[in-house]
Amino acid sequence: MKKKYPDGQIYEGEFKWSILRRIRHGQGSYTFLDGTKYEGQWKDGDKHGQGILTFADGTKYEGEFIDGKFNGQGTYTFSSGGKYEGEFKDGKFNGQGTYTHPDGTQQVGAFKEGEYVGK
Repeated sequence: MKKKYPDGQIYEGEFKWSILRRIRHGQGSYTFLDGTKYEGQWKDGDKHGQGILTFADGTKYEGEFIDGKFNGQGTYTFSSGGKYEGEFKDGKFNGQGTYTHPDGTQQVGAFKEGEYVGK
C-alpha cells in the first residue's frame, strides 16, 4: 500500500491498524522530503529490525534498528569515504568495531558513545 503524506513524504509498504489510524508495520520504504530514504522493517511506526537508511548526501547505514535508532550490528558509510563496521547503541558507535578512514588507516577495538576508546 502507498501513502503520500500532506507534507509530501511517501511511504510504500505494510501497515497495521491501531484504534484510530494505520501505522507503518512490516516491510516498507519511506522517502523523506530531503531525499533521505529508509527501506526495511517497521514496528508500530518506528524503524525496527533490518534496514537501510540512505541520506541525501550519500551517507548510508545498513543494519539493525530498534525503536527507530541504530542498535545492534551495522555498517555506517560516510559520504566522505570513512566507514564504521560494528556495534551500535542508541544511534552511536558503541561496542566492538572498526573505523576505516578514507585513507585506509583503521581504528579497531572498543567504541563508546560514538568515540574510539581503544582495544
